[in-house]
Amino acid sequence: MGVRRWDQLLDCALWMRAAERIEPPPHRLVPGPLDVAQPPAPTRGGDVPDEVLGAEWLGWWLSLVDPTRQPIRSGADLEPAYDTPDPLGLAPYPALRRIVAQRWPEARDWHAARQRAGYERPGPTSAISGTVVYEIERSLGRPLRPFSVEFILLPVRDEVIRRVDAEHYLVPEQVHDSPRWTIWLRNLVSRIG
Repeated sequence: MGVRRWDQLLDCALWMRAAERIEPPPHRLVPGPLDVAQPPAPTRGGDVPDEVLGAEWLGWWLSLVDPTRQPIRSGADLEPAYDTPDPLGLAPYPALRRIVAQRWPEARDWHAARQRAGYERPGPTSAISGTVVYEIERSLGRPLRPFSVEFILLPVRDEVIRRVDAEHYLVPEQVHDSPRWTIWLRNLVSRIG
């Protein structure tokens, strides 16, 4: 069981969505809004239709959270986006690529400050996972069967845990850092172990 917190590309993709007021098409893996008091002002003009930018952001987001299920595109006509932090992921999305290249320093600085603040404040430890596994094994009177699962924590105002696949879940930080987490985790481990 692993917890991935402060993933730079995921956090910054969410920051770009908030900063540029991008509205992606609905999708089960798109979380709620970024958990910030006030997102920075957008910089883009009206040169790119909102639906184009929304579709490009969704494509990029899915390439980050569920890369195994993305269609394979012909590389012959795609130029890697070397001016961005994700050259291959942003290659098919020219409008979004320009925005990410322009705003990356701001997003990176926001992410670094958020990460520093997170390290400075106390929060739940990874011991919760081990405790849950131990309690379930004790109640069953046997070890759990081996399993692998990763929880990807997202800084969003959302209460929904999204299942990417059998081994990966998108979890809002506010859910992970709450008493509800232990209950949800206990139910999951009981089912899969």
